[in-house]
Amino acid sequence: MKKLKTQIAALPTIQVDGETYLSYQAVTNTVAAFLFPQGPPTRPTDQMDAVGYQRVLETADTLCRELGYASVVKLSPPTVPFSEMGLYWTAAAAARSAGVSQPAAEAEPVLIHAGPDRIEMIQEGLLLDARLSRLGLAEVTRQHFKIPVTASDAVIDLMQRAVNSDWPNDFRGIWHDILGMCVAGGRDISATERVFTVIIRGLGQRRYWRFKACIQLDNSGAPFLTIHLADEGDPKALFALGHVVMTPGAAELGVDFAPYLARHAQGDWGDDLDNFDRRQNDTAVKEGYRILSAYTVPVGDDETERIWIITEADRSATTVLLPSEY
Repeated sequence: MKKLKTQIAALPTIQVDGETYLSYQAVTNTVAAFLFPQGPPTRPTDQMDAVGYQRVLETADTLCRELGYASVVKLSPPTVPFSEMGLYWTAAAAARSAGVSQPAAEAEPVLIHAGPDRIEMIQEGLLLDARLSRLGLAEVTRQHFKIPVTASDAVIDLMQRAVNSDWPNDFRGIWHDILGMCVAGGRDISATERVFTVIIRGLGQRRYWRFKACIQLDNSGAPFLTIHLADEGDPKALFALGHVVMTPGAAELGVDFAPYLARHAQGDWGDDLDNFDRRQNDTAVKEGYRILSAYTVPVGDDETERIWIITEADRSATTVLLPSEY
């Protein structure tokens, strides 16, 4: 085992915030190739039975600890680029690094960062992702990322058309494929952006859809990930909406807010603002201040409710809420 230990010690590492990280996958592949030289030449653990794989894991664990690596952590953007995300061996102190969490820990609640104090509001159920929460995709998101993930309206529309097609699609399966390919495939175009392709059937002749994942920061500096279509763009939009969230009161209305969000982004501030507030919004668009629109929305039985849509000054987040919840 001395030779194998030397091989592991010679594997390349990465540095994050002054701490050293050793790829978990590289270690297990090295151990598997050493213990089972007759195995496949690349990613040898992929085709191994349970007994052999357990032996690989136990051997890797023993040797890594002898080399001073005390724990396994998961690194994800923006701590590392997309191309380097995954499990890593590290010293115990490294587990305290920002953005690093223990993979063996119990599942954490979904945290949606959308401005000051919004982490706490999500934990307390005071805010929901306005685009994804209605589709029941929180658990799928947690399986792939430890930071909040949202999607653009164009992506939501694409998934809805696919699910409503004759092909047997479902939202969880499509979202799983999108996030899975974001992690496993694609090409980094910067440290915070990645493009990747997903096969989605049922939408006519086109099968291959290009997506772009972008890491952004909210008002408090906390990261979140947005999934867009690679070629999407709204030439009518005056500003970015950021991470779109809604209050439970807004969610209970059961309204599709997409048309109102589009109006908000295009500078249609609704029928419920006076001329002074409209001028304030026009100035806010140009100078980077907070923007508020007000709309009257139908909720059934010929009844209506008033909603506000507020975009933060740094355009990191937009919230749909009832005026009484402000």
